[in-house]
Order: sequence, then C-alpha cells, then structure tokens
Amino acid sequence: MANIQEISKKALYKLEKDNQPIIPSNYFMEFKNQAQLAKVDIDDIKIFNKINERLTPDERCLIKVNSFKDLATILVERTTTEELKSLIEVLNDLLAPSADFSVIEEIQDFIINILKDPKKLVADASIKKLKEISKHRVDGDRKVLKDKTNDIIKLTSLMSRYFDKTLSDSDNSTEEISKIKDDLVNLNISDASHRELKLVQKQLIDTIYKLENSMRESKEIINTNKEKFDFLYKQIEELQKELEHVKEEQQIDFLTNILNRRGYHSEMEKMEKKFAMFNGDYAVIFFDIDHFKQINDVYGHNCGDAVLRNFALILKDLTRKEDVLARYGGEEFIALINYHEEIEIQRYIKRVRKAISNTNFRYKDTDIKVNFSAGVSHRRKYDSFSEAKKRADELLYEAKHNGRDKIIFDSGIVL
Repeated sequence: MANIQEISKKALYKLEKDNQPIIPSNYFMEFKNQAQLAKVDIDDIKIFNKINERLTPDERCLIKVNSFKDLATILVERTTTEELKSLIEVLNDLLAPSADFSVIEEIQDFIINILKDPKKLVADASIKKLKEISKHRVDGDRKVLKDKTNDIIKLTSLMSRYFDKTLSDSDNSTEEISKIKDDLVNLNISDASHRELKLVQKQLIDTIYKLENSMRESKEIINTNKEKFDFLYKQIEELQKELEHVKEEQQIDFLTNILNRRGYHSEMEKMEKKFAMFNGDYAVIFFDIDHFKQINDVYGHNCGDAVLRNFALILKDLTRKEDVLARYGGEEFIALINYHEEIEIQRYIKRVRKAISNTNFRYKDTDIKVNFSAGVSHRRKYDSFSEAKKRADELLYEAKHNGRDKIIFDSGIVL
C-alpha cells in the first residue's frame, strides 16, 4: 500500500513539473511509468498491457493507446458497419417465412430500420423485437400448416363420400349425391391453401360433372336397349340351367338314374372332408347281384337292364339323402352310409336284403329270383378311404366265392 501511495505522489509531482494537465489519461500514463521505475506490479496495469498487446497493428496506428479510455474507443469500433450489415442480411434470410407470409411486412420494416443504423442491432429494444418476430413467424407457420391439412382432409372426405355413394347407388340424381356436389362447390378453402387447393377443387368438380355425364349417357344406352338385355339375360339363364343339367347328367347313370362312377367319386370326396372335420364315421358297402351273367344269358340284356333298374330303385328308396349311392360298374353298386353305431349298418343291410327278397322281379311273363352278395368295411378302422374300399371289395369277393347270398363285415360278422 505504501509503495502505491509513493508512486501516486511521484506521478502527480512529475505532471506538475512538466506542466501537464492532471486528467485521468495523463495520470494513468505517468502512474504506469512510475510503477515501472519502482519495479512494482499493479493488477490494473497488467490487464491494460495484456489488452494492449492483443491490438492489431492497424488499431495501434489509429490512436495512441495511453489509457483504458483509448482501449474502449478501439474495441467499440472493432465491429464495423459493413460486418453488421452482413449479419443483418443473414438475419433477413433466417427470418423469411416458409408458410405464413402475413408477417413478411413486419420483418421487412425491422430490417430496413436496422440497416439505417446497424449498431442498433445489439440494442436491447432490437433484441426484444427480434424475439417477437421469431415467435410470430413460428406461430404463423404452424397455423398455416394446420389450415392446409384441414382443407385437404375436407376435400378428400367429400370426394370419398361422393364416389362411395356413386358406386353404391345406381341412381346418381339422389338428393344426397346432389348435396355432396354442392358441398364440394361451396367448400370454404382457407386463405393459406387458396393458391394450392383452389385449382384442385375446380379440377375435382369438373371431373365429377364429366363422370356423371358419362354415366348418364351409359344409362340412356342401357334403357334404350333394355329389351335386348332382358332377352340376352333370359338366354344366359337358360344356358346356365342347361349346363347344370348336363353336369348332372354326366354324374348320373342313364340306366339306373343314380350316381355313376364319376358322381360317386365327387360325393366320396365330400364325405371324406366331413369325416375329417366332424370326426364321424361311415361304412363302405359293395353290392353285387348274384348270377347276373346267367340272367343276361337266359333272359337277354333287356331283362338284365330291368333287373338293374329295379335293384337300384330299391337301394335308392332305402338309402338316405345324406348318404351316397352309386352304380360302380356292371351289376356292382357302392354305398357310403353314415352311422353312429355299427349295429345301424347291420339293420340297413337287413332291410335291403328283405326288400330284395320280397320284390317280385318279373320280366314279361317270367318271375326272376334275385339275390345279392355284399362286403362291408368301416372307414374309421383304416388309415385311408382307399384302404377301406379295398377291404370292402375283398369281403365282397369272399362272399361270392363262399356260396353267394352273403354279407360279410370287416368285424367278422356274416349275414
């Protein structure tokens, strides 16, 4: 402390001796000189020297730096007007609106005002104004995007309603469709979307009217040719019926009027699907008329055909609609009979045998005795339908070669 006081006295004495005015800048320079002579380090002087060393050569040429005031003058001038103008131009680009152009005048007024005196840019009032403009710009852009989104939703919603109604309703002049068209014509497009969506709205309206005109013309053509269309429609219906009839005939045996082998195969596949899905069971039965070749040889084929027709008729009368009955070939027939218990199949076979036994097969003036043999397998006992059918066929062969007029079951029962 004593050293600083002594330095101060010497600085004042030197200024008076040299007749220099005692002002802060002169005092500071002389105080600095006396401190250097006394080899005393002063913090303020250290700071001053450090800043002074960082000045550029150009800045040192502009003014003789002898005090903090001189330093302040140089530092204030460091940011040039041109540099501030460049910064203002960048700000102008950054503040430019991307969607809401209503704030553009406010931005331009601010930029013009700042360019007149660029140093105002760092003033508190300017910084506050910048923050306000930035907020207005962001809020405005958000609102414009929201309005545009809502406009697009309204347009697409109306078009979706129109086309849904048009496609589902053959009468395009209904009040609802007219109302949708009016809604589209009178749709309130926001100012934000006016440039982009107004043209789209017009194009959609034009498309609607073109579409309706085209549909109206098509309707007139249809009405004009209604009689022709009705006639063609009836012909198509008749052809469809004939095709169904032909299809049925392809699956029906012409002699016995029951399923032929092709029809049996189709129904068998359905039976197998039910078997797999519902875990039920059915029996596979092969019937064969005994001594049928002898009937043909003795009484003729016409007599044989009559026997086949009557035999098939009896089987058909005793077989339910949900079961399958078909002529498998020659005098051989096959039946697929659903059941819950095996005893049901035995009863069915007994009914058939009784009906055949009680029927008087008569051809012209001749009575003919008809018997049959059969083989029966139960589907559930085998891994596949083919195996079950093969077993039934084997049992039929066994019955015919063991005296005929027998029914043999895969359970070992013989009737």
